[in-house]
Amino acid sequence: MVRMRITEIKPLHIRHEIPPGDVVSDPPPAAAKVSEADESGKSIFKFATADGTAAEAILHHSPLALEVSVGGQILQRLNARNMLNFERYRTPKERLPPDTASVAAPDTVLLDAAAHPNGLDTNGLWEEPFGGHTDQKPRGPASLGMDVSFLGDVPSLFGLPEHATKASLPFYQEPYRFFNLDVFEYEIDEPMALYGAIPIIWAIHRLGGGQTVSSGFLWINPSETFVKLERDTPDGKGGPAHAWWTSESGVLDTVVMVGPTPKTVSAQFHDLTGHGPMPGLWALGKHQCRWNYMSEKDVATVDSMYDKYDIPYDTIWLDIEHTDGKAYFSWNAAAFPNPKQMIDNISAKRRKFVNVVDPHIKKDEKFHVYREVRDKGFFVKKVSYKQIDDPTDVKPADWVEETKIPDPTATQPPEWNTEEDGPWVAPQIDNPAYKGAWHPRKVNDPTPDLTDFEGWCWPGTSLYPDFTDPAMREYWGSQFALDKYTGTNADTYIWNDMNEPSVFNGPEVTMPRDAIHPNGMVEHRDVHNMYGYYVHRATFEGLQKRTPGDRPFVLTRSFFIGSHKYSAIWTGDNYAQWSHLKASIAMVGALTLGGQSLVGADVGGFFKHPDTEMTVRWYQLAVLIYPFLRNHAHLETPRREPYVFDEKTMLRIKASLQMRYKMLPLWYTLFHRWASAAEPVVRPLFWDFLDDPQTHENEEALESQIMLGDSLLVHGIAKPSSEQSEATVYLPKASGWYSIHNGAFKAPGAHVHKLDLDSIPAYYRAGTVVPLKSRIRRSSACMSLDPFTLNVYLNPQTGAAKGRLYIDDYRTRTYQDVGLLCARKIDFTCSARLGTRTHHAKASFEETLKSSH
Repeated sequence: MVRMRITEIKPLHIRHEIPPGDVVSDPPPAAAKVSEADESGKSIFKFATADGTAAEAILHHSPLALEVSVGGQILQRLNARNMLNFERYRTPKERLPPDTASVAAPDTVLLDAAAHPNGLDTNGLWEEPFGGHTDQKPRGPASLGMDVSFLGDVPSLFGLPEHATKASLPFYQEPYRFFNLDVFEYEIDEPMALYGAIPIIWAIHRLGGGQTVSSGFLWINPSETFVKLERDTPDGKGGPAHAWWTSESGVLDTVVMVGPTPKTVSAQFHDLTGHGPMPGLWALGKHQCRWNYMSEKDVATVDSMYDKYDIPYDTIWLDIEHTDGKAYFSWNAAAFPNPKQMIDNISAKRRKFVNVVDPHIKKDEKFHVYREVRDKGFFVKKVSYKQIDDPTDVKPADWVEETKIPDPTATQPPEWNTEEDGPWVAPQIDNPAYKGAWHPRKVNDPTPDLTDFEGWCWPGTSLYPDFTDPAMREYWGSQFALDKYTGTNADTYIWNDMNEPSVFNGPEVTMPRDAIHPNGMVEHRDVHNMYGYYVHRATFEGLQKRTPGDRPFVLTRSFFIGSHKYSAIWTGDNYAQWSHLKASIAMVGALTLGGQSLVGADVGGFFKHPDTEMTVRWYQLAVLIYPFLRNHAHLETPRREPYVFDEKTMLRIKASLQMRYKMLPLWYTLFHRWASAAEPVVRPLFWDFLDDPQTHENEEALESQIMLGDSLLVHGIAKPSSEQSEATVYLPKASGWYSIHNGAFKAPGAHVHKLDLDSIPAYYRAGTVVPLKSRIRRSSACMSLDPFTLNVYLNPQTGAAKGRLYIDDYRTRTYQDVGLLCARKIDFTCSARLGTRTHHAKASFEETLKSSH
């Protein structure tokens, strides 16, 4: 990786920098061995990647630019188009920073909205009205930006989660926006901001000689950020691609991940930001949720109905209505009089429980969390700025304050008699040099009034803790202790929703940018996109302490770079629409490219109600490509648990869920690869088939298909049967593919697949061994000691297949001790002609298990 950071030297105000360890690992990755040389106007750094690939970074001094090449081919140029912008802090209303040598400063060639000599519109630089709010900006403009060019023939760019757009990122007229928001009924195929921000781009570079490589670019800044994608060609296809980045404040911090393969880009990203933890096996099972299960009886009924129809599931969830008036960490005593017994009953069936705990705190003297956070001074503050005279402002020596002067053109009249009329005095006229009464410049009082910021959310008047403060996070985490969060047990886990943060009466339904975080007196604008990250991190760390050795589970809606170390993610309040079903393929793929493998979308959509066909298709897709598999729905929608549908629909949903549970060994093994080797559990096709051009240009391959690990290709169906009776499935260049449903073999290429309502197209890659479990029980924990089934899909050319199986205790952190895990490769060769069922493993599965203990 090549990292470049730019900030001010001795700024008027300290620019916010993300603390070490919060995004970039602390200590950071070890530096490469670099040979450095200076030439006229540039510095050259040569190094090798971990796998020995030669790389080079050339830093041009003026104008500043960075050029990164791999194997002699330039992949990325930073500031190639001279769009570098860095607005330095200045005193209020001043045109130039305080240390500028003269008015003929460098801003004559650089575009600085506050200082540019050509009269740019400066409205909003120091305060900005918006939607009934005024954003006070006492420090003035501090934005920064730069362009990056991806060179070669670049057919597609990927990433920029979270946006509800295509996998191959469209080059919209408007820029992509990163500003975490509580978005109601978000639109598809738009660059609008959503709930989370991972500002990463993956590029495919087709170079000379038929070589294809990949690289990554990461923009580490938690303030509001825009990314404009552009092409050189009018038709917007082929050739280099460009991204123009700009952020509201902070420092400029960029990382070029040189690749040159997708596997190495992923490894470089996780080396920088940290590896994610293994989830508990139960977290990969079926989660049943809605807003809201309204009572203990309701919970018991849902649980028993799953058992009645023999449908497996692992976790039941409670939304906000379970609380006492939306005071989190509490219970509605009328509806949930004995929560501990309710949760213990779920635990007795070897299932789990998840409660929502949102970060807005109900203002209520009876609520202990409110009182304690207030008394500790941990709430985000509202600033009431007072204007005072600037003590450093001195009246200029040439300042003219006289309003009147004697008329210099007047002369004494000849008839004037001094003895009788007195001395003649010239009449007074307005002084043309008068500059007005001088008053010192007004500035904000450096000690403004700070009061706790109050907003409106589910409880009504709410306050918002400063989660950037480690002491606040420590306090928050302590509230999950079993002796504090009454009614819970060690099988209770947490969902952090509304943590963008959501403020119903705030600008854009979020916190004002000029709110102050008392930890460091940082403006909210500087940390906005990381607020949700700090919330779920605090929850994760609290659960770690609550049950030592357990694997915490936290679901978050808002996130940032590095959230993969602490939480699962879902794509927010989607719709029961076919377009949202299809969009989830790209959204999940983009998130996994951003390091977040434990992700999913609400099955069936959160808003509205899916018809039976859409419900079936959504489950068929979700069980194969959503690592986090949850059914969730709005309060006003009809119930949609699997058993409420007609029998045919219910049986199809049940078959899909049974497929998921059968495949749990594969899912779990893939998560071990993610946690240990940074391989995304689910990923776009190019990740495994970079040398196949169709994986980065074929519409179906890009937008309707995705890989589960390196073994299973899935094609989603996103139209009703009345509009689509067949699908064209593109199978990438490999040794061949086997239908997951009937074992039929297909060669690589495009294949027309006749559709029925019982399945969607899905194919195992030839040459793979897939670990499965054939005995489906009511939860994953009930299956943990059942035998494994190994499905062998032979490579027809070699008669061989390879696979992996990872086993541990599925729930504790002892997997982090290498001596206590079983991770083995499985090799098979065919002992007879292809097509027989007799196969011999080089090491039998029983021997493999024995060798692991």
